Parts: sequence; C-alpha cells; structure tokens
Amino acid sequence: MLNSQAVRVGFVTQLLWPRYGRFWQQLAEAAGAEAVFPNLEGVTAALQDEAVRNVPGAAFRLAAAQAVSLAEEVDVLVVPRLNRDTDVARGAGQDPWIIDFPGALQSAVPGLPALRPVPAELDAGVETEAVAFLQSLTREAALVGRVWSRVRSQLKPYKPAPVTWNYRPGELATVALIGQPWLLNDALAKAVAAPGEHVVSQHRLDPAELRAEGLRADPQLVDTDAETLGAARLAARRSAVSRLRLVVDPGAGSDAWLARRVEKLLHKPVQVVDLPEALTGLDPVDTLSNLQLD
Repeated sequence: MLNSQAVRVGFVTQLLWPRYGRFWQQLAEAAGAEAVFPNLEGVTAALQDEAVRNVPGAAFRLAAAQAVSLAEEVDVLVVPRLNRDTDVARGAGQDPWIIDFPGALQSAVPGLPALRPVPAELDAGVETEAVAFLQSLTREAALVGRVWSRVRSQLKPYKPAPVTWNYRPGELATVALIGQPWLLNDALAKAVAAPGEHVVSQHRLDPAELRAEGLRADPQLVDTDAETLGAARLAARRSAVSRLRLVVDPGAGSDAWLARRVEKLLHKPVQVVDLPEALTGLDPVDTLSNLQLD
C-alpha cells in the first residue's frame, strides 16, 4: 500500500505496551508498513552496549536495549510518551526518562533511527497524531482517509478486566502490589507473592481511575505518580487488603520520593521491596520485558 518498498516500523514494547501498542501496530500495518518487534536474543545482546548500560533504572535500560536491538532493522521507531505535558517539577517530574522518555532515549543512545513518540494513553485527542503518523507512512491522502476510517474504531482507552479483592479458600491475606506502572506485570506479581497471599496488582486496575484518585489527593503530580498514589489510596480503603507492597527501582531516583509519599499517605502497613530483591533468582528480561505479543 506504500509508494515504494514497505516502511519497517519498530516498536519498543517494554513500557506500558498493553495500553497503547496494538492500536499503533494496527495503524502501521493497515497502511502497508511492516511491524518489527524486539526479541529476547537481540535485547540480551543490546544490554551489553555501553550507552545502554548507563541508562538508569532496569525498565528504562531494557527499553533502551529494545531500541538498540531494532536500530539497524527499521526505518522508524515508535516509542511511548509516558506522561502528558506538565509543569510539575517534583517526583517523576524531575526524571527525564519518565517525563520525556523519547527525548532522554535519543540523547543517551546514539545511532537510533528516527523516533516516533506516541502517547501511552488512547483517547479522542490521539486522532490528530494518528493521522499525522499515517501521513508519514504514505503520501496518498485517499489512503490515509481509508485506513483511518477502518482503524479508528480501535481507538479505545485501556481498561483491564475487573479484579477480585477478597481472598479465596486456601489464601490467608490480600496484598495490594503497587509501583510505577511500567514495573508491574503478571510475572512480577507472581515473583513477589508469598505463600497464602492473594495479590491484587495495580496493573490489573483501571489507570484512568487510579490517576483521578491520586490527583484528588494531590493535584501537583505527574500522571504516573498519581496512578501509583491513587492505587495506594484505593487499596488502603479495601477492608480485605491487609497490607500493601510497593516495588521500587533503586536505579530510578524518583522512586524513593514516591515511597516516602505512599508511606506518609496511608494508615495500613506498607512493605517497600527493591526491584533487585523482587527479581532474586529470576531473569529481569523475562520478568520485566513484554517481548511476547499475544
């Protein structure tokens, strides 16, 4: 469908991919582009790159490794913007990797192809960026219109299935797992669960609801900090939840600030777990990276 050989579009899937990724993948493929994804072998090799090793924080280091692993294979690389533009300059607002991941990646890692930043949240405001993305892939205005009319129905905010807060027979307690949203997934939730615990992880909750909850408590938060604090407040109000477990990455400076805010905010016990401790005996690439696209 493109004017010449198909454009190869790479996707960094490490950071919040389930929220936004499918839509942009479908958009690229509907325009005739070839979607290219990182694989375990390539990411493992790219982790030895000097620039990648210097990236702070395990999740962002893996995201940089994904980008490096795709650098010579693609024409353009789609990367997420994790937060909306904001003037907030505390917490994650002071961390360039969180507040401007595309810019931090481009500055820290040389030799990358052209980056295409896209929002990690899907709402009606994405339409303008989606059409511009299509126009960058093809010069045929009619094709852009046809593709957009076909794919726009997929523009739906991420909303996970409801969770069960009450523990089940054989389980002794409900524990809420919270943290920066790019750290949490099913594998990590399983890794940090003690015997007899029913773990409800933040990544299984509606991020829009969590952000709203967090911003009610403190309007001066970037979205992802608000999401974590919102999850903490919501979980603390649940009678079934006996304690909260907060995963922090010691390589990410703003996580220490987040831990202090959570502990100050809540009346229920909070156990802070360093990410390396949570991953003891596990492969961080397998545990953190979203490399398998279901």
